[in-house]
Amino acid sequence: MKFLDATAGGLLCWAGGYWLHLMGRNSRASGKSLETGIKRILVIRPGGMGDMILIQPMLKSLHRHFPMAAIDLVCEKRNRDIALLAGDPAGLFLYDARPFRTLMRLCRTRYDITIDTEQFHNFSAVMAWLSGAPVRIGFKINPARNPIYTHLVNYDLEGYEAGEFMALLAPLGIGEEPVLQGCFTVPATLPPPALMEPVLSACDRLILIHVGASTRYKHWGSDKFAELAERLSREFRGSSFESGDGGRVVIGLVGGKADAEVAGNIARQSGLGERVVVLAGGLSLAQMAGLLQRAALFIGGDSGLAHLAVALGTPTVVLFGPSDPMKWGVRGPRHAVVLKKMSCAPCFIFGYHKPCRSIQCMADISVDDVMEGCRSAGG
Repeated sequence: MKFLDATAGGLLCWAGGYWLHLMGRNSRASGKSLETGIKRILVIRPGGMGDMILIQPMLKSLHRHFPMAAIDLVCEKRNRDIALLAGDPAGLFLYDARPFRTLMRLCRTRYDITIDTEQFHNFSAVMAWLSGAPVRIGFKINPARNPIYTHLVNYDLEGYEAGEFMALLAPLGIGEEPVLQGCFTVPATLPPPALMEPVLSACDRLILIHVGASTRYKHWGSDKFAELAERLSREFRGSSFESGDGGRVVIGLVGGKADAEVAGNIARQSGLGERVVVLAGGLSLAQMAGLLQRAALFIGGDSGLAHLAVALGTPTVVLFGPSDPMKWGVRGPRHAVVLKKMSCAPCFIFGYHKPCRSIQCMADISVDDVMEGCRSAGG
C-alpha cells in the first residue's frame, strides 16, 4: 500500500493539482466565506488509533465553531469504534472497507470545507480533491500533494501531534490549544466484562498493563512485564496512589487478540495467581474505556490505548523507544514518560522505521525505570 501510495498516489495528486489549476479552483479566492454559509465539512483521517484519538480536540472545536454544520469523517474500519465513542459524526465513511462507495459518496456530496489531517501520504489528498470542496486544507510537507489544497499549514516534525491537528483550523480563524480530556464519553451503565465482575468487586486498585505493541520495535519483553506486575502488586498495596492506605491490587493485562498468548505467559511468570487477570483480546473498546476510567494507573508502550487513557483522565506511564516523546508523549503532572536517550532515536516517522536489529532503545529500559515512573504518575 505504501508503494502504491508513493507511485500511483503521487501521479493522481499531480493530475488532480494540474486539473484544479486549469479550472482555476486551487486559489483561496475560489472558496465561499469561511465565516458564514458552512453547511457540510469533511475531515479525512487515515492511520491508526493514536491519530484518531488525537484529532478529537480538533473535531470538538469544529463542532463548537460551526454548530449548524454536518461533519463527515473518513477513516479506516479499525477506528470506527473510536469515532463512535467520541460522538457519532454526521457521516462515517470507512474507506478501506468500502473504497468505491466512499469515493462515490465524496464525489456526490457537496462539501464546503475539506480538512485532510494526513501528514505525508498521497491518497488522502486524492480524496480531498474528489470531495470538490471550494476550501481544502492540508499540511504543507509533501510537494506532490500541495497543489491539491487551497490552504496549506506548516507541519512541525517535533510538535505535539494533537497541536499540529489543531493548527489545521487556523485558516478558518480558529486558534486553540488541544484539550484531550473530555473528548470521550463512556456510558455510565456500561457493565464490566464478565470475568472482571468478581475481581472488581474485591479490588481496591486496578492497574492496567498494555502488553502489546503495534510493531516489534515497541515491544518491551515478557520477562520484564512479569517482574513489573509482581512488583506493582507488592509495592502498591501500601500508601502509594491517592486512594488511601492498604487495599487489594489487581493487575489487568490488556491488548488485542494477538496479545492473548503473551499475556497468559506473563500472568504465569508473575506468580500472582488471581491477582492478575488476562484481558487481552477479550474487551470491546467501550469496555476498555470503562476499565480505564476505573484504573488507578495505565502502563504500556506508546500506543493508541495510552492516548485513550490520557483522554479519560487515567494516570499513565508510557515507554518510548523509536517514537518521539515530544510529538507523541502525553502531557500533564500525572503522566510519566520513560525512555533511554539514544543517538539514533527517534527513528519512527510517517509510519516508517529505520531498520534496527537490537532495538536497544527499548531493551535498555529497566523495570526499575518503569517503577520510578509509576511512583511519579501514581503518587
